[in-house]
Amino acid sequence: MNIKQTNKYPTKKIVDFINHIRENKKSNILIVPHVNPDGDAIGASMAIYHFFRKYCNTNVVLPSAFPDFLSWIPNAQKCINAKKDPQKAKKIIENSDLIFIIDHNAPDRSGDLESLIADSNANKLMIDHHPNPQYPVNYEISCTQVSSTCELSYNFLQSIDVNAVDKTVAECLYVGLMTDTGNFVHNVHPDTFRIVSELIDLGIDRDNIYDKVFNNFSLERMQLLGFALLNRTEVIKELGVSITSLSKEDLRKFNFQVGDSEGFVNVMLSAAEVKSSILILEKDHEIKLSFRSKAEIPINTIAVKYFSGGGHRNAAGGSQQGMSLDETILKLKKVLNEEQHLLTNNPIL
Repeated sequence: MNIKQTNKYPTKKIVDFINHIRENKKSNILIVPHVNPDGDAIGASMAIYHFFRKYCNTNVVLPSAFPDFLSWIPNAQKCINAKKDPQKAKKIIENSDLIFIIDHNAPDRSGDLESLIADSNANKLMIDHHPNPQYPVNYEISCTQVSSTCELSYNFLQSIDVNAVDKTVAECLYVGLMTDTGNFVHNVHPDTFRIVSELIDLGIDRDNIYDKVFNNFSLERMQLLGFALLNRTEVIKELGVSITSLSKEDLRKFNFQVGDSEGFVNVMLSAAEVKSSILILEKDHEIKLSFRSKAEIPINTIAVKYFSGGGHRNAAGGSQQGMSLDETILKLKKVLNEEQHLLTNNPIL
């Protein structure tokens, strides 16, 4: 049975199914965020974990590690990193009755867990806010008209139990709401602020959460950012585009850790002349690209069309394989020239 859900609240059939699972105290629940999980993926995963662990055997299995600045999230240390403990991750997946697919909607975004999840006989429920869902699941809550997967998760948990969101769950959800909107700058809606208000009413300390997430970086990370802006950033003024690229050697020089580049792509958008910002990182086996834009510029079109990517109009990601960093930059510049109508014919409001 496949139940597709395209609005921001779960159907009654999904609620009934979840409550049936919850009432069976022997159920094994697994929560899987996307590879290289960010604040929204970890926030939503841990919020769902904290609710269901009261009723069932519940685990979070990560396809790869999350950034250190998220390590303070309650019980984050209980997440199982499949890179470090693949046998334990495999056993948990094989024994699962229900698998939550969180903050991603394509199988390859589950990283090395993709084939194990595909082979599992467990029911699968996807909660995600990205366009064009492709994950073969039994139950799907997919809506792009929300700020984050944490916003969808709030609605999901409240539909299951009006008392589901306690202070701990609220802290987890706030992380995703805050980080996926750039601290409530983009992709926000009236419901976003209503939910934030309700989370604050539950007693969360939003200033403390902000401090832990955004004011907790290493000195080397700050030096890397300065180096990137001074030495690895080019602005194509006629297109209003900023391109920042960092090689593997650059990253090693500054002792790069998972999550250190978080937010880099947004920095150049502070410049009035820059309407779109692109960050390119050279990894071991591929080139990763992050895209951001202002107002009505559909930067995700370039990510999807040319770099096997996806995302929202103003925030997207992609990758390039089989090319060097320099070759990827040349390809990107060619693409930007070909698609300049997307970049320049949309007035900044």
